[in-house]
Amino acid sequence: MPRKYEVHHLIIQSLEEKDLSRLELLKQVRKKSGLTVSDKTLNEALMRLLRDNKITVTGYDIGIYDGIARVQSMKSEGIIFSKVNTDPIEIGIFLKKLESDNLEEAKKALSKLKILFRIKMNLISGNENSGPEKFDEMFTKILRYINTQDLNQKRIITQRLAWALSDEKDSKETLKQLVAALRLN
Repeated sequence: MPRKYEVHHLIIQSLEEKDLSRLELLKQVRKKSGLTVSDKTLNEALMRLLRDNKITVTGYDIGIYDGIARVQSMKSEGIIFSKVNTDPIEIGIFLKKLESDNLEEAKKALSKLKILFRIKMNLISGNENSGPEKFDEMFTKILRYINTQDLNQKRIITQRLAWALSDEKDSKETLKQLVAALRLN
């Protein structure tokens, strides 16, 4: 059986390529390791990565109920996971994708950015269970403000936001300053 840190690494590696359901993730990890990875080992690794904000839940794959008309219970196999990108350049790319003509691409970017914003705001506020609606509203206000600025100011604020949502040094302080400057708190 692979060591736990190997399973963590394989999960992150698999999610680098695309978002995957728990079932697809289990298949990928088994394929890449060449070993039988138990459900328990996978679940333990997933929970650790969720706690450490390395991955997040982004949806549910209804397709696992293929042919079943009346579903009475949820299966964990359908939970879709995504890697949390904390590099300021990657975050900047997501911010740029918000302006895409491809609606699906823009929606995915917005979803990932909201998740990053919630994670960071929870860290700042120290409240792990703070309502996501409040943070989503704050994030929407930031985006509205950015879109009202001239191109140069828009570029500067977008770069600051990308830095603030990253795991870089002083990123928490940058986000606090941004929220305070826009009087969102």
